[in-house]
Amino acid sequence: MKNKYERLSKHDKMECRNLYYATSKGKEMRLRLIRLTITGVIGLLFSIYLVGQGVLQQNIHWYDYLVFVPLLIASFIFLVGSFVIRKKVLNQFAIKIPKFKNK
Repeated sequence: MKNKYERLSKHDKMECRNLYYATSKGKEMRLRLIRLTITGVIGLLFSIYLVGQGVLQQNIHWYDYLVFVPLLIASFIFLVGSFVIRKKVLNQFAIKIPKFKNK
């Protein structure tokens, strides 16, 4: 099942998440995903701050874009990647658990 986790009800999703995060592998994965999300948010906010500061001071040059654009892209990739990885891992867990096989 490619999208087993997506087809679960809201209550079952919460139960699946809690069961996964109760395992040792789940605890480690949760910390890594939180760290990845925080890194993405901080990078995104910092790049927006740098762009805003440059625009307000009207002192933005072409080489400033060499910092803004890659930081913005990397931060966006981190944020999207954390959600994709979370969904993929929870889907694999939902497939393996016998409780969710018939749902």
